[in-house]
Amino acid sequence: MKKLLICVSALALLGTPAISYAQSTNADADAGAVVGGTAGGATGAVVGGLIFGPIGAVIGGFTGATIGASAGVEASSVEYVRLNPTTPVVIDGDIDVGYVVPAEIELHAIEGDATYGYFYTNDRVYFVNLSDRTVVYSPGIVVAATN
Repeated sequence: MKKLLICVSALALLGTPAISYAQSTNADADAGAVVGGTAGGATGAVVGGLIFGPIGAVIGGFTGATIGASAGVEASSVEYVRLNPTTPVVIDGDIDVGYVVPAEIELHAIEGDATYGYFYTNDRVYFVNLSDRTVVYSPGIVVAATN
């Protein structure tokens, strides 16, 4: 019974970002992609973590983010970043969508995507618009913390 309840809850949580995203208009596509990606990543990480533990949280976060951001950062770009981690940089303070990345931070190119670059910091990956160096998206925790 407990497993059934968890599965039903997981399906409901995974469907919520899709319903929210479906109601956006073309003018809201970019904002909806970021919101959908963030919500999808968070939902996927929580559900994956509940069912499969820490590894499930990472996989669920990436999967949910990919689904949630279908109109923004391409799934192929998310997959490329997942398969090509870089050395994390140190940035003090909070980083959120709209944060302008300082010039001294190296942005890494995404093969096949001339619009976005990425960097890792604080156990997360951040997607950055290369034209103005602003953070546009982060699918969630993707780098294992070291003790």
